[in-house]
Order: sequence, then structure tokens, then C-alpha cells
Amino acid sequence: MPSYGSIKKLLLALTIFGIVGLAGGVAKADIVVVTGVNNQGTDNVLLNPATDVTTVTGVVGQNNLVVNFQSSSGSGLLNANPSGQATVSGGTGNTALTQLTFGLANNDTFTRAVFNINASTSGSVLIHVEGINITGGFFEDDFTVDANGQNFFTVTAINGQLIQSISLTAINGAVFQDVRQVRLGGGEVVESVPEPTSMLLLGTGLVGIAAGFRRRFRK
Repeated sequence: MPSYGSIKKLLLALTIFGIVGLAGGVAKADIVVVTGVNNQGTDNVLLNPATDVTTVTGVVGQNNLVVNFQSSSGSGLLNANPSGQATVSGGTGNTALTQLTFGLANNDTFTRAVFNINASTSGSVLIHVEGINITGGFFEDDFTVDANGQNFFTVTAINGQLIQSISLTAINGAVFQDVRQVRLGGGEVVESVPEPTSMLLLGTGLVGIAAGFRRRFRK
């Protein structure tokens, strides 16, 4: 039969593990990027028509949250066509769109984005995500895009993470003709985090169990 000392040490380790494990769960956050479309919980971004502007604007959702699009490629100017597939492209005279960043205004956040990259040449897209709770401050990875094809991507934040902006950069020879069919979801998300007292109660609860076990052990 295990000694009281060994049982006490085991229960103490479980108590510490429970507290640390819960704290780790709060901090854990992930960005998941998949090719294809998952529209669940998203709405179409309705673009405002624009020609040769530094910032293309639009709205999304029932609250008409403002969406901003900006680019550092070419002249930095953009055009927006709200009809049909609602495209954002380079300004007049620009044959290439190599970088585009979009996100909600007023520090609003979202948890899912869907978009279609219309590429005129094949290569890759570097997807850079800025957000809240992202380990290291951002997510970044590259994905293949095909010319004259539909390159749909779905970016989803899970485990309490919130997205502030997404940047798309053409690399490995890719050239974007435009980015279209943008959808966003989860606007104005309020982060839900267990209070420190909840973690304290968990720890004291496990300590209480250990104490009760000790009393029964001594009988």
C-alpha cells in the first residue's frame, strides 16, 4: 500500500498541474488556415466603389462594421468594384497587386475570414495574421496559388484568439489580379477569460480533497 507521504506528494502535484494546466488553456490560441470555403458565421463584405484610393472601404454584418483594405504594392492605390464578385484590385495603371491588408476599423475584431485570390501567375501567397492572444504576436505561413484559378482560403481563429488584420503578399513569382468575395465573421467578439479567482478556487478545491483524503487516511 502506498505510504501517506507518497500519496500527499501525488495530490500536491495534481493540484499544481490543475492550476498550471488551466492557465495554459487560457493563453493557448491558434490560427487555422485551410484552402476552400467555410462560410459558417460569416457575411459578405459589401464594398464601396472606388478608383485610385489609398484605402478601400466596405461594411459587413448587421451592424455594418467598417472594413478597410490597404496596399503597399505598386503605387499603393486601389480600385474597388462592388458588383458581381466584389473585387479589390490595384489602382489604374497597375497590372499587379502584390500585397493587400484588410481588417475591421475601430479596433473591432473577427474570428473568421474567407477570400478568393485571383492570380494572373502561379506562385505562393504569404498569409500574415495580426491579432489578440497570438503567440509571438502574429501568425505567418505561405500557401500555393494557381494562375487563372479559384484560390479560396478560410482563416479561422480558435481557442479565444481574435483577428485584427490579415495581410496577403504575393511571393515565389505569383501576381494577384485582384482579391474578391471577401467574407468576415465574429465581429466585435468579446473575449471570455476565466477570472483568477476561478483558478484559485480550483486549486483550493484540490487542496481540500487532499486534506479530506489525509483525514480518512489517518482513521
